[in-house]
Amino acid sequence: MKTPRGWLKLWLSLPATLLLFAAAAAIIPACRADEEAYHDDALYNKGDLGRYVTQNFHTTKHIAPRLNINLPFTGCDDGSYIFIAPRGNVPDATLYILDAEGHMVWTLDKHFGEVYNFAVQEYRGQPYLTFWAGNDAVGGHGEGNYYMYGQNYEQYKIISGANGIGADLHSFTITTDNTAVASLYEPYKVDLSGVRGWDKGTYGYVWDALFQEIDIETGEALFQWRASDHIDFRESYVRVNQGTHGSPWDFFHINTIEKDAAGNFLVSARHLRSVLYVSGETGEVLWRLGGKKNSFEDLSTGEASSFVGQHDVHWFDEEHKAITMFDNGADWGGDTLHGSIGLKVGVDLEKMTTWVEQTYKHPKSVISASQGSYQTLPNGHVVLGYGFNGVVSEFDGNGTILCDAYFEPSIRFTSGDVQSYKNLKFNWTGWPKTDPALVSEDGNLFVSWMGATEVKTWMFEDSYDGKHDWRNNDLVSKNGFETKLELQDRSVRRFVRVVALDQFGSHLGQTVVDIGTNATDIEGQASHSHEDGEGTTAGKQGLEGEKQQASQEQYDDDGDDDSDIRDQLEDMQILIAFGFLAVLSGCLVAWMTWGRRWPWQKISQQDDDDNDDEESGSMNKMPLSSDGSHGDFRDGRSFSGGLWEKLKRPKWWKGRQGRDARGEMLSSLELSDAD
Repeated sequence: MKTPRGWLKLWLSLPATLLLFAAAAAIIPACRADEEAYHDDALYNKGDLGRYVTQNFHTTKHIAPRLNINLPFTGCDDGSYIFIAPRGNVPDATLYILDAEGHMVWTLDKHFGEVYNFAVQEYRGQPYLTFWAGNDAVGGHGEGNYYMYGQNYEQYKIISGANGIGADLHSFTITTDNTAVASLYEPYKVDLSGVRGWDKGTYGYVWDALFQEIDIETGEALFQWRASDHIDFRESYVRVNQGTHGSPWDFFHINTIEKDAAGNFLVSARHLRSVLYVSGETGEVLWRLGGKKNSFEDLSTGEASSFVGQHDVHWFDEEHKAITMFDNGADWGGDTLHGSIGLKVGVDLEKMTTWVEQTYKHPKSVISASQGSYQTLPNGHVVLGYGFNGVVSEFDGNGTILCDAYFEPSIRFTSGDVQSYKNLKFNWTGWPKTDPALVSEDGNLFVSWMGATEVKTWMFEDSYDGKHDWRNNDLVSKNGFETKLELQDRSVRRFVRVVALDQFGSHLGQTVVDIGTNATDIEGQASHSHEDGEGTTAGKQGLEGEKQQASQEQYDDDGDDDSDIRDQLEDMQILIAFGFLAVLSGCLVAWMTWGRRWPWQKISQQDDDDNDDEESGSMNKMPLSSDGSHGDFRDGRSFSGGLWEKLKRPKWWKGRQGRDARGEMLSSLELSDAD
């Protein structure tokens, strides 16, 4: 026979248990159609799965890379997305936005040629996708245009170089002044006398490196700087070549320009192995970090100023106390230092000293002889893109790698098979003007919406005629790019409508498809078709199948569909909330009822049995109340109130141990700061 304490335990835990099961049943299922990313897969790295591993989809003709994730980016999930631009010997060059699990969010809808420098930048208070596209086979740089796409994925601007010069692929930065700073290259005739190895007379041609500050609206150059006007050619680490107009000498190789609040420019010159600080007024080089004319005393035995082939150089702070870069540690000349690293160096512009503050090195010592990126995130983490190799990694501020993924087999590193000039992370919200893509295929429905970042749930509805009597069929959580709904063993009418919902249950977009012979609920189909004067011919399946697009107004005129959806979501959210509270209350009940048997209470089993006997004796001595129960009317406490006082509390319990005459607690539960 159960003791009163046992009945109390059972009675108190029953509601929590029931609510917990109800909440679990209310969780929206996730039906994934995407193929999962690989996880530290040896076959992937050996190249057995291919030189560039991708996946196809039912709802779009585009493919997406399948990552090999060594350290999951879900551990670095700050709500931002991964931005990569795979190109090289194997992939067709394009851009991808990926989520923390490696699923595609968006890609370009057309082919631009080669693409580089994919990022999110702000212009006049609005975020834009920016990238370069054009011909990258122009002497180690490129000739093309920069593109700006809005949050609806429609082209906003095309920016080229001013003064008739095509925009280079390396650098494009929108400034806080709402101008653009871009790199450019131009064959230029100069005096090469005195340059080691030059024996073809006085004059020859160089790939002159330029940068321009451009008015985005007019395309006018507001400022232009030309390297040959300010640099001694003998500073270059690259041997002079033919020096003809058809084959100019790339002595400087500009790859990053950043304008600061003072109006000056931080410029990376790869072939000088130097970072220059250029006056925004006169163009004068105010100082150099690294290279043959280094202006700084290196307090780190040369490690702060001996970088090789560097990319993506930035000020770390507005106070100009540190500089960050991707130090390739190698170049095409064969010089190799320490492998490719992220490098942060401190600088004192008064004492003109420099030192290494932090390095970020991949545990596999990945070496990239070209390209690469270094990005400091708002939380202090550092994202490195390895350029010539398909690798993206994230480190904490102390140099510990946290997240790591390949989109190229490691055995193919340095092959040039899969490259991405920069790999970065950004917050992004996309609102495509297209409709969701819905396809009926092989007895399943597949849905996706290219670039839509706010979809949390797909609502599936069906109808006999695609116009009236829409019935809620299922609610499925979006997880990945493409979501699948199986039609087998499901009652589905001929026309299916999918509605995209955000986290609040608001309607974002919709699409209708005729599933034809895949329909399993055909009752009433004939009568509806007769009333509408339509036949009952089944719709074709697949991407070429007949699709009907329903307007927003029609959807809203179907009655209270929006409110029904919101009501259902609200009911589920309430159940989930109650379930959470039930779990919490269950834990508290367990603490209060079983607490005295827990190890930290330090009460032996014998002591606990003695206490039970004492409580049982005390209970038998209690007078009966008017309803036949034990109670003490002098202090207004019932038996349950007396037992409540006798129960052991956890150490963090601070409430007053008492109840009023109705058996209700007199104080709330509090947690100590320590716990």
